[in-house]
Amino acid sequence: MTSSTRSGKSQRRNQPTRSFKMFYLGLGLIAVLGIGFVLFQALSKPASVSNTGPMPNQAGLNAPVGKTDDNYWYKGKPDAPVKVEIYADYECPACRSLEVELAQANFDGLYVETGKAQVIFREFPLKTIHKSAQLTAEIARCAGDQNLFWPIHNALFDSQTQWAKSLGPKTQIMAAVEQAGADRQQIESCIEAGTYTGVINDAYDAAVERQLQQTPTVFVDGQQVNFETDFAKTLMTAVDAKLPASSNN
Repeated sequence: MTSSTRSGKSQRRNQPTRSFKMFYLGLGLIAVLGIGFVLFQALSKPASVSNTGPMPNQAGLNAPVGKTDDNYWYKGKPDAPVKVEIYADYECPACRSLEVELAQANFDGLYVETGKAQVIFREFPLKTIHKSAQLTAEIARCAGDQNLFWPIHNALFDSQTQWAKSLGPKTQIMAAVEQAGADRQQIESCIEAGTYTGVINDAYDAAVERQLQQTPTVFVDGQQVNFETDFAKTLMTAVDAKLPASSNN
């Protein structure tokens, strides 16, 4: 009788202990899943991120620039036979490698300025892992008000290796923007007013709605490009495959 009573008390004492264990195990699982998602975003990107050198000097772009009907900046003729959509984040190292390699291969000169392709840049700032992704995306948009979207776009990627590792990146970012020819005071006023915060948030949401999970993600005429080797060669091959036969001559 006494033994049975003691056993019952022991079981009752163990029940709260088990409940607490299950509670903490649940919290641990949630934490692991959260960390896993962040790491998935960080690692789910093409492996070609070794190109950390400076971007080649790019002369003024000799092609039409503007915004698409859905409010994204483009370069190249709107009636170009091939559309290239680039989803990217200014703080993403692989996105920088893409831009550097395309500049080295003179992609703009061969495809954009010749009317073969139109490039559309779609912001996809991975804000959970890149602290300056939102800021830099808004800065580029603000620069567009000065007709300097593409020069500042290039300057942000070119200087990424300096500001992305800084504890106070905004100072270095703004210095690069000013050096590239933008009016710093106008940019800062634009940022403080939150002029393009909603636009960038909408761009992020649009990328998520398209079920994208990595940067850069590139589409050529709606078909996603699989970057297994170097960026420039792969993209140029994809564009060539979509061009009319007469355009490849």
